[in-house]
Amino acid sequence: MPSDFDEWPDEPDEPDPEARWGAPEEDLVSVPAVDIPGEDADEEGAGLEIDGDLAKLFWVTVVYANVALAGISIGLLLVAFRGQWGWGGGAVGVGLFALYRTYDLYRTYQTEFADAGEDAPDGES
Repeated sequence: MPSDFDEWPDEPDEPDPEARWGAPEEDLVSVPAVDIPGEDADEEGAGLEIDGDLAKLFWVTVVYANVALAGISIGLLLVAFRGQWGWGGGAVGVGLFALYRTYDLYRTYQTEFADAGEDAPDGES
């Protein structure tokens, strides 16, 4: 059963977002077509050749760097705010080991892959 208090007389109408901004679907500026380099290359490699060992080294380094960041930061937080020296020290230790492995993998990259690029002829005699 409706009563006299169901509708509020002082309630404003709901705002219409298109009244202020118009119809964005119709008013958008048309964007011109752009040629993307390498778009015509095969989809699998997209025109880019990467050595499999280099890709593996990259992803292993990314994982080690993330473990290092998480281990050191969480370990320091556990020690500083909760006083949990056992867990915090262990996490910092794991993080420092992962940081060392990240540095070691970077040195491996420098010796195996970066030096190979310098040996290639660049057109200068």
